[in-house]
Amino acid sequence: MPYYWEDFEQGQVFELGSRSLSEDEMIAFARDWDPQFFHIDPKAAQDGPFGGLVASGWQTAALWGRMFVDGVLSQAESMGGDGITDLRFFEPTRPGMRLHGRITVVETKASSKRPDVGTVIGDAQLTSDAGTTVMRLRIRVYFRRRP
Repeated sequence: MPYYWEDFEQGQVFELGSRSLSEDEMIAFARDWDPQFFHIDPKAAQDGPFGGLVASGWQTAALWGRMFVDGVLSQAESMGGDGITDLRFFEPTRPGMRLHGRITVVETKASSKRPDVGTVIGDAQLTSDAGTTVMRLRIRVYFRRRP
């Protein structure tokens, strides 16, 4: 049975699993989307601001997005969203670093214009195996209301 808007409650936490990125994945993504030397050249990255190769922040955010699709949206009556706010990176993502995704529902609100739609606002994060926060964001998603 899919998740409808009514199935989301303030304080509810969804654990989204974990994933790591390989050096090859990081370099391939960065070559196409963020070709800075500390994302694409492991040797030059040693002398860069992070002391080694790191993933693009855009790739880190996309990794969380995939976790959210797999863990929630693929099982829900999702109707898209209208944005992300407060995207912050606290620690760089390094090759092989295991990241754990989660989202906590902070607000639900029925649409005043469309009786078949409700909004869910969630605080999302990625943490490392060491328990440090790597990334945080707030997302607004629309869900179909239960018929």
